[in-house]
Amino acid sequence: MLLSDLETASSVTLIITIEDKQFEFTTRVLTKHKHDMLFVPIRKDEKLLNVQGDGVSVDILLMREDEKPIIWQNTEMICVRYKHQIFYAADAQLRGKEFNRRGDYRLYIGEDIHARIGHEGYDLVVHLKDISNSGFAFIFDQDFEKIEDSFVYITYRAQMNGKWVELPLYGKVVRKMPLPDGRNLFGCALVKKNEMIGHYINHKQMEQIAKKRDRFSVL
Repeated sequence: MLLSDLETASSVTLIITIEDKQFEFTTRVLTKHKHDMLFVPIRKDEKLLNVQGDGVSVDILLMREDEKPIIWQNTEMICVRYKHQIFYAADAQLRGKEFNRRGDYRLYIGEDIHARIGHEGYDLVVHLKDISNSGFAFIFDQDFEKIEDSFVYITYRAQMNGKWVELPLYGKVVRKMPLPDGRNLFGCALVKKNEMIGHYINHKQMEQIAKKRDRFSVL
């Protein structure tokens, strides 16, 4: 599949590697222009994430329902001006390949938080390990009998753009893994997805990039 086969306005994931640290952002296809495919750029506080420069590489990932994703690797993406605006651009003739992907990007949280296990369960304090667009994981110092397929309710209060927002995490336990320290890790798949979770993950990743290295610029 060529990059030029992507439909206008279709959603893709940019996997951006900066000095061996990987970040993921969801964006969309704008249009084909000359020999390039154009993509809506990633911005923070009206500043654009610069994808050019040494130590930066960009892969483009297309998720497909009931099929393996397609990935275009090392796209050498650049910033170009089109109709008086800046967009990302990559060679339209790049050929993608099927990609075995094991799951969404997981944002580390590492906070103790109240959770309710099961419809009749009591509130317990668990350690929220990470969240993603499709699920979350928590650690608890006790085991649960027959916890698989149980529902877990967590409301995570997060700060984004100077405001506190509530991210409802409503999931079903799909795996349990004992840890070396005697605690147990429980992986949950989201039953109800929330766009705010994706927005928050993007926000935190951009904060990490800004702290790691100044990659945001006004063009």
